[in-house]
Amino acid sequence: MKRPGCLTISVSAAGLLGLLGWGATSMLDSAFGPPDNHVAATDPRVCPQTRGNNISLAEATRHFGLAVPPVATSLVFTADVGGLQGESNLTLRFTTTPADLATFLTASHFEPPSAATKVLEGSWTAYSPGAAVQPAEGPCGLTPPVNPTMLYSQDSPSDAKRTSPRSLAVDNTDPAHPVVWVSGADL
Repeated sequence: MKRPGCLTISVSAAGLLGLLGWGATSMLDSAFGPPDNHVAATDPRVCPQTRGNNISLAEATRHFGLAVPPVATSLVFTADVGGLQGESNLTLRFTTTPADLATFLTASHFEPPSAATKVLEGSWTAYSPGAAVQPAEGPCGLTPPVNPTMLYSQDSPSDAKRTSPRSLAVDNTDPAHPVVWVSGADL
């Protein structure tokens, strides 16, 4: 003789297993499937040579405490959030004016850039006397050039409050139109 509750329990167990299977598939798809690049479809400033752009410029600059000048030109970026802890990454390049650069540095809490600053974060190569001059590289020129007009700044390694260190490079080859690179990554 069947008990009425047995059928309900088996259906519930099957439903639970199905839900667990769906959750595992969803997690694996997000971890091993194609990268979410939806921001690139709606923002022409995203570097088309990059993938995984899943957060907007506004979200990324807010996360990294950056105040990009509204009149910045030639702006290009790549930004994503992911990983096991939801880490954010941003790489950004834009051209501005000396006055807007000064405002950007103050509003974004960067120290004034200098040639003496040694950038510790990222894969940027700083110019040193006798080094070969190199143009901007990488996707969309998001890696700064190597030349004697480059200036650098970065968050202080002793700033215990900053868990998302940022590096900045400024090319003053044309002092009236400095080109700015910013890189930020969560630790």
